[in-house]
Amino acid sequence: MPALNVEFSPDEMARLRERATLAGKSLKQHVHDVTVQEADRIAFVEGAVAEAERILPGVTDRFPAGLR
Repeated sequence: MPALNVEFSPDEMARLRERATLAGKSLKQHVHDVTVQEADRIAFVEGAVAEAERILPGVTDRFPAGLR
């Protein structure tokens, strides 16, 4: 399975360990989950922006400025 070696400052590592403990996860699992969730969040936002850009011309044509 592919792996990634990422360096953190001591303060960053302490914060990550604290968050992992609060989440009831190992540090490895917490960092994995947060990284994947953030990538998925960014993909969702980019998709939402693309969809908004696609439909916005129709909305502005259909609803005058005072009705938007």
